[in-house]
Amino acid sequence: MEKIKIKIGVDGAVDLQLAGFEGGKCLEVTKLLENLLGNEIVERKMTSEFYLTETIEQESKISSS
Repeated sequence: MEKIKIKIGVDGAVDLQLAGFEGGKCLEVTKLLENLLGNEIVERKMTSEFYLTETIEQESKISSS
């Protein structure tokens, strides 16, 4: 399950924590949130989920003549 936790400090600093996103999908989500919040990135830490590859299901049909 994908989760996003947003903490806003009294000084206005924003901390985004994402879980359940595989691969670079988390970067797409954080980019959108960063643009909406208008904050500068001070530090970015990747979790082990970042280094997982996304599972893509593919189906092929082969017919013989």
